[in-house]
Amino acid sequence: MTLKHSLSFIFCLAFTTIAAWAQSNKFSNSIFRFATRAEGQMLITELDDYTRNWNQFDIDVRLQKPQGRKSQLLQFAMEQTLNWSDAEKERISKAMKSLDAEIKKQSYNLDFPKEIIFVKTTQKEEGNAEAYTRVNWIAIGEHALKEASDADLKYIVAHELFHLLTRQNSNFKKDIYKVIGFTVIEKEIIFPSDLAEIRISNPDISRYDSYGTFTIGGQKQYCTMVIYTDRPYDGKTLFDYLKVGLVPLNGDFVPIQKAGKTIIYALDEAEDFYTQVGKNTNYLIHPEEIMADNFAFTLTGKKDLANPEIIQNVQKVLKAKNR
Repeated sequence: MTLKHSLSFIFCLAFTTIAAWAQSNKFSNSIFRFATRAEGQMLITELDDYTRNWNQFDIDVRLQKPQGRKSQLLQFAMEQTLNWSDAEKERISKAMKSLDAEIKKQSYNLDFPKEIIFVKTTQKEEGNAEAYTRVNWIAIGEHALKEASDADLKYIVAHELFHLLTRQNSNFKKDIYKVIGFTVIEKEIIFPSDLAEIRISNPDISRYDSYGTFTIGGQKQYCTMVIYTDRPYDGKTLFDYLKVGLVPLNGDFVPIQKAGKTIIYALDEAEDFYTQVGKNTNYLIHPEEIMADNFAFTLTGKKDLANPEIIQNVQKVLKAKNR
């Protein structure tokens, strides 16, 4: 074989291998792959809307020390990335193939990013969560990979995939939020400084641009959901501080203040909150997470839910062709 023929053969072999690899990792309208630790380190330290908007509390509670710096948190996050084992890749691939089969079976019309990247981390960078997303990648924790059953891992993956969909397609986000009575607006809701300083950032929430209409004190009121802390960092873990509230908005979707302080209502102060969002999940921290659970329940076929009509309406949105 001549050098020219040898190079042609090697090129064809490489192309065939790459094509076969991409085909085996096809998912819906996308492909998925697994980041090496080195790539994960680059992805996790990129400055994006999430990292740019960290407040001091976000940094301190994730670093587990007071008066930390953003650069220190980025370094810490980088150190939490890990390489995938073949067995772990197989588990994620199995979950993705099962979800892909359900999407095809039900003729769901979903617009995922062209490429989905899985990153493995310790999750210490996010308070030991199971998983989270940023941009077009999903970070899965080593604990979930070790301890979760196949069914639970499939649910985790489905839940995280939802966040990629809403980040990718604003029309899908608008339609799916409507299922539980939330409206997505064009502009982002800007929190006053007193609230911005105590808000707890969630990497899965790309924009604060939604509100629901709830009855509070007998009056209908526009409200946006917020995750926040009501005390300064004092050494506890992220989820020890997590509180959820409803921030009332005026007609221009600006948070309402009283005596110079942003009003935050408890969820129970909205007498129709649970009627509106349903009781399929207890993860009631934001419409993004509520609907991520309902999306995951839909794809995994979860039964005996308190509000099956929500799942039926989710299915209608997933099948819609007008996006």
